[in-house]
Amino acid sequence: MNASVLSESRELMTLVDRFESIRAEREARAEAFADGRRPYLIYQTPYPRIYGDVRTSEACFARNLQFIRDSLSVPSDHLPALEPWFGTGVIANVYGCPHIWRDGETPCADYRYDRVEEVRGLPVPDWREGEIARLVMDTIRYMKARTGDAIPIYWTDTQSAHDTATLILDASAVFTACLLEPDSIGEFLSGINRVTLEFSQAQAEAIGDALIKPGRIMASSARFSGITVSDDNLAVGSPETNRRFNLPLDEELGRAMGGIAIHSCGNWTDAMRMAVELVPSCVAVDCPICPEVDPNPCRPEAVRDVMANTGIPVHVRVTNEQPNMIDAVKRLLHPNLRPVIRILSLDQASAERNYAALDELLSAYYSSGRA
Repeated sequence: MNASVLSESRELMTLVDRFESIRAEREARAEAFADGRRPYLIYQTPYPRIYGDVRTSEACFARNLQFIRDSLSVPSDHLPALEPWFGTGVIANVYGCPHIWRDGETPCADYRYDRVEEVRGLPVPDWREGEIARLVMDTIRYMKARTGDAIPIYWTDTQSAHDTATLILDASAVFTACLLEPDSIGEFLSGINRVTLEFSQAQAEAIGDALIKPGRIMASSARFSGITVSDDNLAVGSPETNRRFNLPLDEELGRAMGGIAIHSCGNWTDAMRMAVELVPSCVAVDCPICPEVDPNPCRPEAVRDVMANTGIPVHVRVTNEQPNMIDAVKRLLHPNLRPVIRILSLDQASAERNYAALDELLSAYYSSGRA
C-alpha cells in the first residue's frame, strides 16, 4: 500500500471514529422526536459543497467526506450522510435527455421534446438505460465499499414527476397540457413516476442498512420513514394542476415508499394545505420562511396555520442572521406544531451562537405550558 493510500485510509478511519462519537447522542434526539418526547429539532449544517461540477464516484465521495468532516464540528440535532448527487436530471437522462456537464457549475438537463404530441404514448424506459442513473448506482456501491454501514447514505436527488416532466418536455407545454390535454400529460407523468419509483427502490436495496430516511434536505434517521421528493412546481402550478396531478402523484410515490417528505422552494402554503388533504402518506414538508434564503418565502404564520395540529413535521429554512432568524421562528411557533429548524452555518462561532439561541427559544416555548 503506497503512502497516499495509507494516509487516505487513516483519515477515513479517523472520520468514522469521530462520526461514531456523536452518533448515539444525535440518534437519541431523532428517536425522541419520532416518539414525541422531543417537540423540535435543530438541523444545522455548513454550506453543502457536494453540489457542483462532480462527474465521478470518486470525486463525489471525496466531496461528501469533506462535508461530513465539516458537519461534525457544527452543533446540530441531525446526522450528516453521504449523498450520491449528480444533478436534478437523473430521470430526464433515463428518458434520453442530454445531461450537460458545465465547468465549475452544477450539471443541467436539456429537454428533448417541444410538444405534448411527441410524448403521447411514449414508452416508459428502464432506469438502467440512463447513464447518470447508472453513475448514481455505481457511486452508492463505491460509498458502501469504502465505508460499509459506518456512515449513513441518502437517496440521490429525487424530483417529482411534474418537475422531471419539465426537464424532458418544454415546461410551457407541460403546464399547458395539464389544463388542455390532461389525459396525454397524465399518462406521461404516470410513466415518469413509475421510473422514479423503480429507481428509488433499486437505490434503497443497494444502500441497505446504511439508508436513513426520508433523505436529502430533511433531518433523517433510521427511525424516520418515507423518501424526500423535490416538487418545486407546487409553488407555481395552478390549484387544478396540483390537485389533479402533482399531489396525487406524490401520494402514489409515498404509498409505495412508506411515506413522502415534500420539499418546494418558494411560497407554497396553498399547495401545502392541499397536501395535508390529498397526501395522507406525507411524513414531512420543507419550505423557506425567510427572504434571505428564498426571494419568495412562505409566511411563517401561514405555515403555522396550515400545519399546526396535523402531526406532520415541518422543516423550515431560515436565515443565519440571528435577529431575523429568531423573529421568523417566533412567528412560526404553535403548541401543536412539530418544527425542524434548518439553518446553514457561517462559521463555528456563529453556528454555536445560533444553535444556542434557537435551543433556548424552543426549549422555553415548549416547556412553558404553551405546548
